[in-house]
Parts: sequence; C-alpha cells; structure tokens
Amino acid sequence: MKKLLACVLAVLFTGTASLRAESDAGGEYGIGKQFYQDKCRFCHGIKGNGKGPASEPLLGHPVDFTDPGFWRNSVDKKIADTIKNGKEMMPAFDLKQDAIKAITYYMSHTFKKNVKE
Repeated sequence: MKKLLACVLAVLFTGTASLRAESDAGGEYGIGKQFYQDKCRFCHGIKGNGKGPASEPLLGHPVDFTDPGFWRNSVDKKIADTIKNGKEMMPAFDLKQDAIKAITYYMSHTFKKNVKE
C-alpha cells in the first residue's frame, strides 16, 4: 500500500512539475501577447505584417515581423532597443525588461517563419 501511495505521489509530482513548466512558457507567451496587443498591434497589425489600422498614415509602413529578413542578426537586442528608444515614427515605450522579454517571446513564437540563422 505504501509503495502504491509513493508511486501515485511521484506521478502527481512529476505531472505537476511538467504542467508548471508548460504554464510558465504559456504564461510568458500570454503576457507577451497582451503587451503586443496593447502596445504594438495598432501599427504592426494583429498578424505582425506591418498593416495595423494606424499604419496607413505613417511615413512608410511599420516593420513586417513576418519577413524572414527581420529575424536575422541579434533580433532580441534589436527589438529591445527599438522598444526602449523608439525608431523613426515609433515612439519609445517605458517597459520593464520582463515585459520586453515577453513581447519578444510572443513575437518570435508567432511571426518568425522558416528563418535560417
């Protein structure tokens, strides 16, 4: 009986640890998605293609995150620098590093397609 209880507890613990790891990744994705929708979607679009509802009047279009060229060369740093400092028509945003990391995580898991690094 004790062995059975120990096995059940071991399985429950392992399952809980696995679910926690998945929810952490999903949590960062969800947090990043929320920040993207609140701060980026209006110009960059829900699909990340630079065709958001506010993109038409801008000089040129916002960056297209679905373009494989965007994802080459230190993209995490490029995203963080642009969020912190702004670029051309894009204003700077005062976000904590965790928020920037979550946005980057969301973007890379949503818009990055078949890019060879």
